Amino acid sequence: MFGTISESEMRRRTENVGLSVQSVRLEGGDVTRAFIRDAGEYARGSIGSAELLSRTRRRYGLE
Repeated sequence: MFGTISESEMRRRTENVGLSVQSVRLEGGDVTRAFIRDAGEYARGSIGSAELLSRTRRRYGLE
């Protein structure tokens, strides 16, 4: 586990994840179930932003 985050931080992360997904979809893209799962872990504070980015980069062979 990454650490404990406050409820307000969890709300902020959840909102930002939602806005990011909406932005991708408005541009005609889509997000994978794996990303949604990882983003949920990030929003709950189970992983940090560096781990979320690392997982995403590994998924697409960028690391």
